[in-house]
Formats: sequence, C-alpha cells, structure tokens
Amino acid sequence: MESFWRLAQNMDFKEKTKTEGNGRRKVMNGRELYAAIYSGERVAHLPVSGIGGWPEAVERWRSEGLDAHESVNGTLGLVADNTASLPLNINMWPVFPIRILEEDLEYVTLVDEYGVTKKMLRLDYERSKGCMGAAGATSSMSYWIDFPVKDMASWKAIYEARFNPTPEGRIVDDWEVQKDRFTEHAETRWVAYFSFPFGGLFSAVRQLMGLERAVFTMADNPQLVKTIVSNLTDFYLESFALLLPEVRLDQNTCFEDMCSNRSPLISPAMFREFFAPGYRRYIGGLKDMGVQQVFIDTDGDARRLIPELIACGFTGCHPCEVKAGMDAGELRRQYPTLCLNGGIDKIAVAKGGRKLEQEFERRFRTAWELGRYTPGLDHSAPPDISWANMQHYARLFLAWCKSPHGPATNDLG
Repeated sequence: MESFWRLAQNMDFKEKTKTEGNGRRKVMNGRELYAAIYSGERVAHLPVSGIGGWPEAVERWRSEGLDAHESVNGTLGLVADNTASLPLNINMWPVFPIRILEEDLEYVTLVDEYGVTKKMLRLDYERSKGCMGAAGATSSMSYWIDFPVKDMASWKAIYEARFNPTPEGRIVDDWEVQKDRFTEHAETRWVAYFSFPFGGLFSAVRQLMGLERAVFTMADNPQLVKTIVSNLTDFYLESFALLLPEVRLDQNTCFEDMCSNRSPLISPAMFREFFAPGYRRYIGGLKDMGVQQVFIDTDGDARRLIPELIACGFTGCHPCEVKAGMDAGELRRQYPTLCLNGGIDKIAVAKGGRKLEQEFERRFRTAWELGRYTPGLDHSAPPDISWANMQHYARLFLAWCKSPHGPATNDLG
C-alpha cells in the first residue's frame, strides 16, 4: 500500500515562519500558526487536518487497498501535531445505564446513556453499543421515541443529579500529576475543545427534550426552555473554570447542529429570545478566561443565523456544508472577521478528477487570499468516495497547504 507519509514529511515547512529580531526566520509552532490564521494574518503555510469516514466508507477503502491495520489519516499523511485537546467532560455525568427494551435480528430498542429511548439498526447498535456519544460510528439516524425532560420537575431532577460542576467525573483523578505535562505540551500547540452532544445550548435542549417537544415548548412553556439554557450556561462556565485560566484554552467549539440543508431549525427571532442571552454570557465568560475563538459546529444552512451568532460573540463556524449553500468564499467576503473551517464539498470529492481539483483550487484560493479559513472536508466522508479519490484528495490537500500556487506535477505523483 502506497503511503503519503514520505510526501508529507519531505515538504518544506520553512514557509511556516516568522521573523525574529535578528532577521532570521523561525518556524511557527501550531499555536502561533492558528493564532495568526484566525487573526487574519498572512501565513506561509496552512495546517494539515485529517478526515473522518462513515463506517461503510472505511470498509470500502479497505476493500480497495487501505491496509486493514493502517489508519486512514496516517496512511494518507493527513496528520499533524499542531493541536492539543483540553481534558474536560461537560456532558451529563453520571450517565444513565443503557437498557435494552426490545431487540430482534434487525433492530434494537433501548434507553441510551442520556435517558433517550430510541430504536436503531442492530448493526448500528453493534458499532456503537447504543451510546449516543458513539453516534459517529453509526450509519443512520435512530428513530427517537422518548426523551427524559418533559417539564420543570424532570429537568430539575436531571440537572441537580447529573450536571454538577465538580472535579469528579469532569477532570481526571490524577490531574495534579498531569497538569504540568499538559501545560508543557500545550505551550507550542493550539489548545481546542469540543464536546458532544452537550456543550451547546439549542442542541442540549433538543437532546433533552427532542426537537418537536423543544420547539413547541418554546411557545407553550417558554420559561422551561429559558431555565434550561440559564442552568446549562452556569454549568458550562463553572465546569470550564475547573481548569481555566490555570491552563490555557485557545478555542472552544459549541456543538449545535441547528440547521437543515435548507434553513435553520429555529428562526432568528427564536434564537434571539431563547439562546442569545445564554450565549452572550457563556462566550463572554470564556473570553474572560482567555479563550480567543468560539466556533459553532452546525451542519446545514446557517446563513440566516450568522448575524445573530456574531452578535452574541461567536467568532467562527464549522463545517460549512457546501450542498446547503455554505460557500466559504461567499461567507468570508460577507463577514470579513468570521473564521471558517471545512468547506470542501464531499460531493466533488466523490466525483474525483477535474471536479475535485477545481473544488480544491476554489477553497484554497479563498484560504490563501482572504485568510481566517482552514479548509477541510465539509462532513464525514460518505461511502460513495472511492479510495483512489481519497488518495487524490490527500495529495491535493498536502500540496495546497504547502503553496498558494497549488500542486506541482511531482506533488501529485
């Protein structure tokens, strides 16, 4: 199996530099590189980032040449040591015990670790063991049956028992031993944090109540939704304060997934009423603790909400799903200070050939010319992407990260 490690390691990384006082050029570390990009500075190199694939995609790639014992990103050379992850748990804890209610050869009905009753394909159950936290390993959405929060009493019971901002369950037991090692490691890396499925506000309400009950409750019992948002904002800030600012966090990404491929799931007016007050306090508190960037992670078309997101303090958006209209170039021109990640159309990757090359040229020219943008695949890779096209993707990615002029002939092999 051909590996792209040699190509990645032989690249000239000298262009990722800054000038020292003596006029000599110093290589930027990951922390400096991301800080420069998101500040709108010109850089001489863009960061390499990996991809994730659907289980069926990885199975296909292994049938088409990816070695059974090799990782996707390691084989493709899409690996870099530019970032570190804050070791914090802001999900519900303790979680519920997973209970199987009914099962047959095709389906499993269960209560998951967050108290949600759902029916899922048996194959997805075997991949994820029924855990919502392992949803990335599944191939389809579950059929949602019931959710744990129905009224103020059920919310208060869960909040008081499972959203306590105490060290237990939130940070590792030997943190005092690990802290110095983490601090040293983070000195030269961009420290980022992402939590799923909690960590955002709308997404958390949806996770607790289900989408339909959540939006109807905004009309029928608005105080319940506002209480959940306020309580979670308190919890998030107190949880981050367990580690910050004692250690550094550069970027927090709030999981939301609050949009379909045609529009947001809630209106701008609903966002302003129910979620903007919490986010202003949440993001303001994080920035007071030294966090530089706060991104929102949402699939779909978020364009109608972007002004609201910026108004309450968000500085970036991910993953810019192309088929939903989230074109990185258009967004960068419309919102000059908004940072972006993602934006490479997975449909173009599946088509391969010249379509793929044109897509890379479009996205990376935006990144090089307008800044504040780190390109990447606009979602997990689906199984209609062949291994040959994934290899082509990697070669293009590595070459375009290296140079604003794109790949030379020898880069593409």
